[in-house]
Amino acid sequence: MRRIPIALAALAAAGAVAMAPLATAQAATAVSLNAPTARAGEVFTCQEVQAEMPELFARDCDTSHWGPLSDFVVTSRGRAVYRCTTGWAEGSLWIRGQGCRRLQSS
Repeated sequence: MRRIPIALAALAAAGAVAMAPLATAQAATAVSLNAPTARAGEVFTCQEVQAEMPELFARDCDTSHWGPLSDFVVTSRGRAVYRCTTGWAEGSLWIRGQGCRRLQSS
């Protein structure tokens, strides 16, 4: 009757393999939710900034930060400066800011 324990072991292994992608997805979500917030007052310079106050979207930025932002400044290569209360950065790809206001323009 060795077949029953072997069959149970095979079934358990198949279940573990089937659950692996779910565990990986949950771990990735936990990492993004627990990502450290950039230091307050951080300044990011971006190639392209589209502002529709009180929100902005910027592309091609000088940061590797990935995750939440708080109390930060975005400049558009010396043309305009914006301060935002909260936001999110996806590395150098893009930054999205909320609660933003324009500070100055050159």
